[in-house]
Amino acid sequence: MSDRDADPRESGDGRAAPAAAEGASGGPPAGGDKRALWAVVVALLLGAGALWGASGLVWIEVPQGRTVDGRLADDFTGGELVQWPVPIALLALAAVAAALALRGVARRLLGVLLAVVGGWTVYLAVAGDTREIAWSGWAPGYEGAAGEPSWTFLGPAAAVAGGVLVALAGVVLAWRGHRMARMGAKYSAPGDRRAPRDPDAELWDALSEGADPTDSTGSDRPRDGRPE
Repeated sequence: MSDRDADPRESGDGRAAPAAAEGASGGPPAGGDKRALWAVVVALLLGAGALWGASGLVWIEVPQGRTVDGRLADDFTGGELVQWPVPIALLALAAVAAALALRGVARRLLGVLLAVVGGWTVYLAVAGDTREIAWSGWAPGYEGAAGEPSWTFLGPAAAVAGGVLVALAGVVLAWRGHRMARMGAKYSAPGDRRAPRDPDAELWDALSEGADPTDSTGSDRPRDGRPE
């Protein structure tokens, strides 16, 4: 067979070229996987920010003079009303580093955890124990005042949005996490990944080891110069 009839997908030593090997694998382009990974990272960061902000926003506006357990009450922020927004926000931030570092099944398990946590966050914000407040009437001097405590929209909505974003990030990780690129993979140990060697570099290595490239009897020897 002439060189013209040779398979263009193979290099001179008969091995498939890296680009052809990658195309034959049928895997998705790396760019798409990186975009999905960065979408997860952005969703987690936004979710953490929404939950952190929800802890500082007013959830309940209290009329002046209203009491809780006999004590004069003021407007309730998310952090005063519930304790979970900040810990879940910190969990989402930690999940950013974990999503970038993990791969395979571990990354998918992280996605399942985040999906559960995000869904639980939405439940706590909508139907949790935040509405069980022991209102106890009016403080002295405010007996004739009128008005009832009212829930705001922005505070709970921020918590719901944070939970939804965390849950969506978890669903994407659980679904496609094993196919996403692993950041920092190019810094992995040499044994983890081998790049194809340059034939010219192999020739110089052979000359430096004292091998004669014109000797046809040496073609059966291993390329690293060591006997089999």
